[in-house]
Amino acid sequence: MVKEDGAPSSLDKLITGIWEQIHGSIGLDPGLMVEQLHENHALEGSPSVTDPNSPSGHVALAAFSGAFSQMNVLCRKITQASRCCRSLEVIVQARWVEYFDARVQQLAASGGGGSLTKNRMYALKEACEDFGWTEKELRNKMAVWRGYQEIKEAGGWVSLVFAGIGLYRFCKYRIGFSKEAMQRLQSLRRRFEVAADTLHPHWRELLPIIGEPSERVYDGHPHDWVVSEQNEPIPLRQTYLQWDLNFTFKHLEESVIDEDAWGPLWDPRRPTPAATDVATSGAYICDVCGERQEDDPKENYCRCFPALYGCIRQACPVQVFRTANGRNNGLEACLPFPRGTAIGEFTGLLTRHFTNTDVMVGQPSPSSPTYQIHQGRQGNYTRFVNHSCCPNAQFERFSWRGVQRIVLVSHLAQPH
Repeated sequence: MVKEDGAPSSLDKLITGIWEQIHGSIGLDPGLMVEQLHENHALEGSPSVTDPNSPSGHVALAAFSGAFSQMNVLCRKITQASRCCRSLEVIVQARWVEYFDARVQQLAASGGGGSLTKNRMYALKEACEDFGWTEKELRNKMAVWRGYQEIKEAGGWVSLVFAGIGLYRFCKYRIGFSKEAMQRLQSLRRRFEVAADTLHPHWRELLPIIGEPSERVYDGHPHDWVVSEQNEPIPLRQTYLQWDLNFTFKHLEESVIDEDAWGPLWDPRRPTPAATDVATSGAYICDVCGERQEDDPKENYCRCFPALYGCIRQACPVQVFRTANGRNNGLEACLPFPRGTAIGEFTGLLTRHFTNTDVMVGQPSPSSPTYQIHQGRQGNYTRFVNHSCCPNAQFERFSWRGVQRIVLVSHLAQPH
């Protein structure tokens, strides 16, 4: 849904914020919130600048390096706890609206004879006395909280727990609140829950405080579940049983070498059949940018595909979905991928000599033998990329630390 000028609507921004929070680097574990409340995190004073050329400079810098690391850990933990607190605040406020409405109905059913407006006024005065707020203050807040409650009704508690910072503004000004918008949010509810349950397995532990169950509904890997717009998510295995009753699929971060095809020491993605477990004496230099490549993010300077190599990897915001045209599964983006973004590396079994089988073929150099990547029983989400006459992504070859990789790269700045 976009506005006439092509800009994202308020609902688009809300949905994008939810997906970004679910796939973001900040975990949501309510246990950390309790932990931080019971720990003493006092730090001594403010940081000071040290001259590294002074006699004690190097010692002081080394000491401060430890303090900086301590501060990093503290900031991360407090940020995670703060996020849990914000989520807790929103879901409690949404639940309060339901209690308020129930109290109004109770007053009407008690036979007092008051009008609906009078019953609301009475319930409002009761709440103001407990809150210690004026009626105006509570009315203003309740208008926003009612927006939270409407979003919860459409998108479930998950849409509130993982909503971004735009949630308050969206509910305050109610720009984009419509029946169609809520229906769209409702169609994403189970998809949000699949991603949240598998990436943040403890998020539901926030819910008992409002009387909701804390048990996970969807477990396992994020791509163990196949989603759709209208139906409940179903296990990935179930979508293949019509062809193979023994179907299994193992999700891989890295490809696995078929030793029967290549032997125990040869990675066929290298230009020469050198032992892959022998460290090289020189640094690996990127063929594209000319910078040093290292698996350690602090030592890596190649930024060609920063989401995949030389970094701390995050979950890719994609889901396996059930195609409406009967072509089984496909891959759908939850968020827009800017042009040139690496969506994922094509991983699987590194083998050869397969015939009449759908495989990815690679060759590290013209003089090297070709290899095949087979994803029949193991691989990752790139297995589910559908063919298209008008594709919005393509596979590219890229060498990382002397090993050829095949990467799915976006070339359109929009999802799907």
